[in-house]
Amino acid sequence: MAPINDIKSYPFTLEGLQQVKDSQLGNNWPVVYLIHDDENLYIGETTSASNRMGQHLNNNEKKNLQVIEIVFNETYNKSVILDYEQRLIRYCSVDDRFKRIINKNKGQKAEHNYYQRNDYRNNFSLLWRALIEKGIAHKSFDIIENDNIFKFSPYNALTHEQDVISIEVLSDILNTFENPTEGTNVSIIDGCAGTGKTVLAISIINSLVNAINYEQDNDEIFIEEDDAKKSSTLLAIKDYIQKKRNGKPFKIGFVFPMPGIRKTITNVFKECGNGLESSMVIGPNDMLKDNYDILIIDESHRLSRRKNLTGYGAFDSASRKLGLNPEDTNQLEWALKSAKHVVLFYDKLQSVKSSDIKADVFAKTLENNSNCIKPYKLTTQMRCEGGDDYIQYVRDILTVKPREFQKISSYEFLLFDDVDEMVQRVRKLDNKYGLCRTVAGYSWEWVTKPKDTVKDTLEHYDYLVKTEQFDILIENHKYIWNLSNENWVSRLDAAYTIGCIHTTQGFDMNYVGVIFGEEIDYDFNTQQIVINLDKYYDKKVKAGMPEDELKELILNTYMTILARGIKGCYVYACNPNMKKYLENYIAKANSETLKEI
Repeated sequence: MAPINDIKSYPFTLEGLQQVKDSQLGNNWPVVYLIHDDENLYIGETTSASNRMGQHLNNNEKKNLQVIEIVFNETYNKSVILDYEQRLIRYCSVDDRFKRIINKNKGQKAEHNYYQRNDYRNNFSLLWRALIEKGIAHKSFDIIENDNIFKFSPYNALTHEQDVISIEVLSDILNTFENPTEGTNVSIIDGCAGTGKTVLAISIINSLVNAINYEQDNDEIFIEEDDAKKSSTLLAIKDYIQKKRNGKPFKIGFVFPMPGIRKTITNVFKECGNGLESSMVIGPNDMLKDNYDILIIDESHRLSRRKNLTGYGAFDSASRKLGLNPEDTNQLEWALKSAKHVVLFYDKLQSVKSSDIKADVFAKTLENNSNCIKPYKLTTQMRCEGGDDYIQYVRDILTVKPREFQKISSYEFLLFDDVDEMVQRVRKLDNKYGLCRTVAGYSWEWVTKPKDTVKDTLEHYDYLVKTEQFDILIENHKYIWNLSNENWVSRLDAAYTIGCIHTTQGFDMNYVGVIFGEEIDYDFNTQQIVINLDKYYDKKVKAGMPEDELKELILNTYMTILARGIKGCYVYACNPNMKKYLENYIAKANSETLKEI
């Protein structure tokens, strides 16, 4: 493959246009390009740099830009430049070099495979390095890829599966408003951990918010069927907003039941701009505070019923405001009575609290309060490099389905004999990659108590260590639970503390260490996983719960945290029998199995 970093700079003027026309690959070759001044950037792709540059010079928004950087490469084809355009928009939107990216459509076409895609993807890092050397980019790959704005960016390219669903959901929403009926219409997307539910939700919101500005790309030689359908759908939404709403945008609420990730997404929306507003991100109680056209609910399996709540008063007040009996309703019913169209992202296997709506009640609530329900399914594993095989393997282990030992390719799935060896390795990996964390089951009391007022420094952690305060004791090793309930994963003290399910659900980590606590064990006589309720300390989850339901929630908890790691997952089990059971399925961590750091 020819060198990838042949970046040619030309003045963004008529004189520069003539230079491009005279160049070797300026008239009839696939290229990706960046047009900019000191503060503004436009990124594009084309098969004719000279023609496209001429069009941009006649565009009022772009004509005052100063320089065009054209990336030439003799190996490029149309698939490569589409891929690179998307990736450049995504990376540059997180990099701090330019204040504004002025692309309207943000390169949001579906990702697809193509010949030598992995080679081109690997070589993209060389292009990025060259852009840094030219002063067009600032931040390194690692810094960008660990940033929440990168992970949850509205400019993420969707997979084909995600793209198809996004088109269908956008069509559902348009149909709701073009053909109004009594009751609420629902689109429900079912997908297990790591299938990209949050990214898809944000992409749908971004499409709705920016539909009024949508412009069809006239530089395409051909257009795929799905791209054509998405384009026509967005143009139809644009037409509806212009003609039927006099340009007034839809009132959209993006609902997160969990406060930790809610704050993270609020910050993402604040930083991204481009029509996304932090006020769009709300909690379930906020659904009643405005007249929403559309509610999009992520992690909807975490919507609450009236059981084991922290604030019964707020729940009761919201219920009565809608004319509902607090004892008989739930937050899903609130949503269905508060918007014309509701989009639900759902996975019943990630229900981890006794306050969560039970699956059968969830289904019944939908049936009784919806005019039309359109179901969709996400199946492709996006987070974990172990893929669908790893997720299914872990699920089989936790549900005790007999199967052969399986080595997960391209994924470090290992069992440790020494908990501190695991914890220290996770910390070393954090020094190298960032976003490597240790998480545990709720098998120890919270003595130090999380404090959301604790500053994001190591000062309070150091104080606890010096004063010999701790929460978790395993084989004479002392650890401290997370010091904040909000955005713990991204905090400076996160690698030194131990997270729980409530601070990790919804987040990605490069590597995750999982401690199976003293509450979960294996009985070789019954060949079943058993739960010791005396060793389980999540009082809010535990109160008044039948043992079989509580066991299901605890297994869901471990399934959820085992699916957090992108590159690898390490496991330690406190109970000897649990460890012995896991040894049948997870390779031992040793000098031969551990990768060098």
